[in-house]
Amino acid sequence: MNVWAIVKSMAFKQLWSLFWLSVRHPRFVIPTIRGTRKTVAICNDLYGKRQHLNGPENAFRHALWNMIIVHLSVQRGIPLQRSLAWTKSFTDWHEDFSPNAPLERAMDLHNNRVGRDLITSLCGQDEEQLVAQLLEMVPLSRKCTSLKEIQPCDTILVHLE
Repeated sequence: MNVWAIVKSMAFKQLWSLFWLSVRHPRFVIPTIRGTRKTVAICNDLYGKRQHLNGPENAFRHALWNMIIVHLSVQRGIPLQRSLAWTKSFTDWHEDFSPNAPLERAMDLHNNRVGRDLITSLCGQDEEQLVAQLLEMVPLSRKCTSLKEIQPCDTILVHLE
């Protein structure tokens, strides 16, 4: 992942928003960048380009991204609840500035939440264990075709394709 290429592709409004988000939460910048890079590397190895579609692989990527950002933040000594709040803020910001169709957005937000919920019960584990736990959930991912099918309290990954 080339951070500079991503920054160059952003509109001024996105950059300005990201700048202020980062300035308000400087301790989270490094874990977020590292977590994003690790997530992309793991998903590239496991799924290649399939992770960019709306299948179970994409659900895995979103959940893993949230888990790893929280995990790395906690490793830096940031309390779990603050790490969870930051990760929600950042990944919600990402969804706001990378607009999708409503169903795709709901799917991404749901899978982000599943990852954050899962990390709370797995917080002492290493990254390999986190990945293994999440990989067990991928075959159980449920296909959804409408917003009504995405249940807010569900702990199951969801996908569209």
